[in-house]
Amino acid sequence: MTVIVALLGLICLIVIHELGHMLTAKALGVRVPEFGVGFGPPLVKKKIGNTVYSFRIILLGGFARMAGMGDGAEGPDTYYAKAAWRRALIILAGPVANILAAVAILAGVYMFQGVVTDVKPVVRDVERGSMAQEVGLRAGDRIVGLDSDRVKTWGGFERQMSGREPGEKVSVTVLRDGSQKTFEGELGADPEDKDRALVGVRPEVETTTYGPLESVGLSVQRCGEITVKLGVFVGQLVTGEKDLYDNVTGPVGIASVGSTAVDQGFFLPLLALISLNLALFNLFPILPLDGGHLFFIAAEKVLGRPVSEQTMGKIAAFGLVLVLALFLFATYADLSKIFTGQPFIPN
Repeated sequence: MTVIVALLGLICLIVIHELGHMLTAKALGVRVPEFGVGFGPPLVKKKIGNTVYSFRIILLGGFARMAGMGDGAEGPDTYYAKAAWRRALIILAGPVANILAAVAILAGVYMFQGVVTDVKPVVRDVERGSMAQEVGLRAGDRIVGLDSDRVKTWGGFERQMSGREPGEKVSVTVLRDGSQKTFEGELGADPEDKDRALVGVRPEVETTTYGPLESVGLSVQRCGEITVKLGVFVGQLVTGEKDLYDNVTGPVGIASVGSTAVDQGFFLPLLALISLNLALFNLFPILPLDGGHLFFIAAEKVLGRPVSEQTMGKIAAFGLVLVLALFLFATYADLSKIFTGQPFIPN
């Protein structure tokens, strides 16, 4: 069920992106013959006004097909009949929609879910099938010791767990009903990282919520910080400082991480991050991405004439090969990480 929720969230982000294109196109007088979610044969089609809305079998994207873009249509309501600035607004609307979605999601988190201000070494939940469940730890237990070391904070407990291996025997001392109890067992393995040992407990957390204006401000600030970090990260990939295989995540990995996020209660922040990533990725200046279309609109203004369809077609074909190659490589990386037990996201 959590995987389904994660997939629905990703589909929602794609729909938001394409809605940005479609609504802006219609507002600027461009006809949109079809708006589709997914690719391949349509499962459902319905015409409303001048637009056919379709839901297709392969849920790996979506599209807002505009008159004049690849269909040979002519007339005042076609995409290429509009001024360059109007076309640029239509193209920008998709990434902007995803950026606004990221801001809105994070603002909602700040207002209603809040941000963590303190993590206590008190058991909130016990993982099924974990060492904690096997030895009898339960919600409400305060962890006060790990082997011979005292535990005062959750951060201290995590530091003491660092470097331990699955199968290693440990003793956990807790405070329960005013008295100390010690439980011994073998550490389990993290399902996402077989080399990481887990006791199998989640801590109690304290959160702080904010008002609407403060939440929006914090959300915008956070999105700005993430954008800068993503820029640095891309630079590290280009220079080879970070390995592409270890750091790329495809649809399989995203679905898996999303499922874990749903289960552990941090899906909305992850969804905001994915929405921001989707916006920034689409701004790369290669066709068929939005950034490629913006690049050729800028080239048209510099040259004083549109770039020929033949030239754009060749560059778009090359760009499509690059995007598909990245998609296939990311999928290969996801599957190989499943077989090797490597985490989708590096520690």
